Amino acid sequence: MTDMHRFANIHAHEPSLALRGDTVVSIRPGDTVEQGGTYSVGIHPWDTSEPLRLRTLVELCRQAALPQVVAIGECGYDRLRGGDMSRQRAVFELQARLAERLGKPLIIHCVKAFDELLASRRRLRPRQEWIIHGFRGKPEQARQLLAAGFSLSLGLKYNPDTEKIIPGGRLYRETDQ
Repeated sequence: MTDMHRFANIHAHEPSLALRGDTVVSIRPGDTVEQGGTYSVGIHPWDTSEPLRLRTLVELCRQAALPQVVAIGECGYDRLRGGDMSRQRAVFELQARLAERLGKPLIIHCVKAFDELLASRRRLRPRQEWIIHGFRGKPEQARQLLAAGFSLSLGLKYNPDTEKIIPGGRLYRETDQ
């Protein structure tokens, strides 16, 4: 199990940041994984408009097992962009099961779909940590998600009142750059 608290930045996209040692860079299956880098790999909900190709799934599983890959994701649900919700659910839950099998945390993208995300969590009952990245919600929503077992990552923009209620062990930071 990865201790994600050892990273100052748990979610970025700039490949050069992977070699810093304090940043986890989110990549898609097939992207370059360098020795000495730190990554998360996943199929973003925006990439679910078309059916997944077998080679994408094979590459996801191959890369997810690499020691440089410390988390699965960015994966999740997005009501504004991506495939229909049933396809997003299938792709998300496949990745959640992969995270369980590999003992790695899940980095989650969620836009206007927290009901679906909560339903997946109830259905799958994960043991691995699920971290919602870029959380900007109000304290009430944060309390609900924390009570359901999620951890929250705050980026450059967030609600300062929300930050105050997140326990240190469930709070992460990110740049999303």
